[in-house]
Amino acid sequence: MTIMTRTSTRRPLRTWNQLFSDLWETMPATHPDLLATDGRRPVLQPPMDVIESETGVTIRLDLPGLTADDVNVQIDGDRLTIRGEFRQPEPREGDRYVLRERRTGTFKRTLRLNNMLDTERIEATFHNGVLTLTLPLRPESQPKRIKVQTA
Repeated sequence: MTIMTRTSTRRPLRTWNQLFSDLWETMPATHPDLLATDGRRPVLQPPMDVIESETGVTIRLDLPGLTADDVNVQIDGDRLTIRGEFRQPEPREGDRYVLRERRTGTFKRTLRLNNMLDTERIEATFHNGVLTLTLPLRPESQPKRIKVQTA
């Protein structure tokens, strides 16, 4: 037996905002691995770029509104972990939100590092809301140029 449902052609199409809002609300139920440890809200994942070069790896994270003191970078064995929290600014008395799209909450990004990287010489800078981590290659892992001599 087939059950058919009829959709009204008079009903306006749902907006993209409604669709994405529905997706965001159902995401924790369908993808529990995205939940924070307290299980209440999804974990934020700031956008990240990982750039590889001949001399090492550069990692950039967009962290608008944060300062260097708001970010924690740790290396434990072969794992690099970056943590922080986007906080909600304190509302002034009498203010009320008409629209709120900025997410607040904690974030955590963990990367597994290659053993060719020199974690003792890692450099971290924070400028204009962008965290940049520079991990150089170990000297023994860097490419060596061999001069070819003529006979």
